[in-house]
Amino acid sequence: MKSSIEPRTFQIDTLDQLSAVARQLSCEIPPGTVVYLQGDLGAGKTTFTQLLLKSCGITEVVKSPTYTMYETYQTAEQTYVHMDLYRLTDPEELYFLDIEDLLDPAHIVLIEWPGKGKGVLPAADWVLEFVLNGLNRTLTITSNS
Repeated sequence: MKSSIEPRTFQIDTLDQLSAVARQLSCEIPPGTVVYLQGDLGAGKTTFTQLLLKSCGITEVVKSPTYTMYETYQTAEQTYVHMDLYRLTDPEELYFLDIEDLLDPAHIVLIEWPGKGKGVLPAADWVLEFVLNGLNRTLTITSNS
């Protein structure tokens, strides 16, 4: 069962701070949650996802799926799908990736550049917005549930 999350904003000045937020959220994301990761290039979306998945117990290297479009990771309890749609040219291409299987209601799906899949992707349950402020970042988390 999906759950909502209280809206909140974090000022992120260091990698340690980003890691702490990732650890905190890793304990809150229920199965079946679709998480949109939004922000400019270099805002920290992939780094955050790597830290989050590490906090969830993924021991393998979490790669950026920029060229493969998605990577899946598995723990004993949970399947995680990390998608990066930056290079997607048409939302319909998602059907060639078997998007229906990736969006299994038991999976936790983390999607970078979700706007590229508009019309095919489901609405987000959670939205994480990364904003660059010089060398610092602001991370705002909202819920659509």
